[in-house]
Amino acid sequence: LLTGSSSLLAFEITGETFSVEGTVTGVELTADGGTINAVGNAGRYGKVFLTWNMTLNPNSDSQGAFTGRGMGIDDDGNREAGSRYGVWRRSGTTITTFSLDDVTDGNQNLCRSTIDLHNNTFTMTFYPLPK
Repeated sequence: LLTGSSSLLAFEITGETFSVEGTVTGVELTADGGTINAVGNAGRYGKVFLTWNMTLNPNSDSQGAFTGRGMGIDDDGNREAGSRYGVWRRSGTTITTFSLDDVTDGNQNLCRSTIDLHNNTFTMTFYPLPK
């Protein structure tokens, strides 16, 4: 018999969240999934360019894993970039992703993205991880 505390599996994300909205600029399909490219404005990071490299779960055509990259350039020419790793699921024409993002400015975030393939738009909400 094993007993334990559920608090070992829970943590609280604190800090100010921020959101990004933008446009899907391209979709490239592959035998294993595909790549989605997008552009938006991310406040302090400036104009951002994003890529989701998605692979299909071999047992489902509506979910899988992904890796991605993001790069932002602000009005002063400062550049930051990030690596993204996560999972995705699709319902109709909407893809929802959940990722852990590691940014060159030292920030790490949990991110929830919604990609609307019908309207070629996306929204992302970032939740900072504790340092």
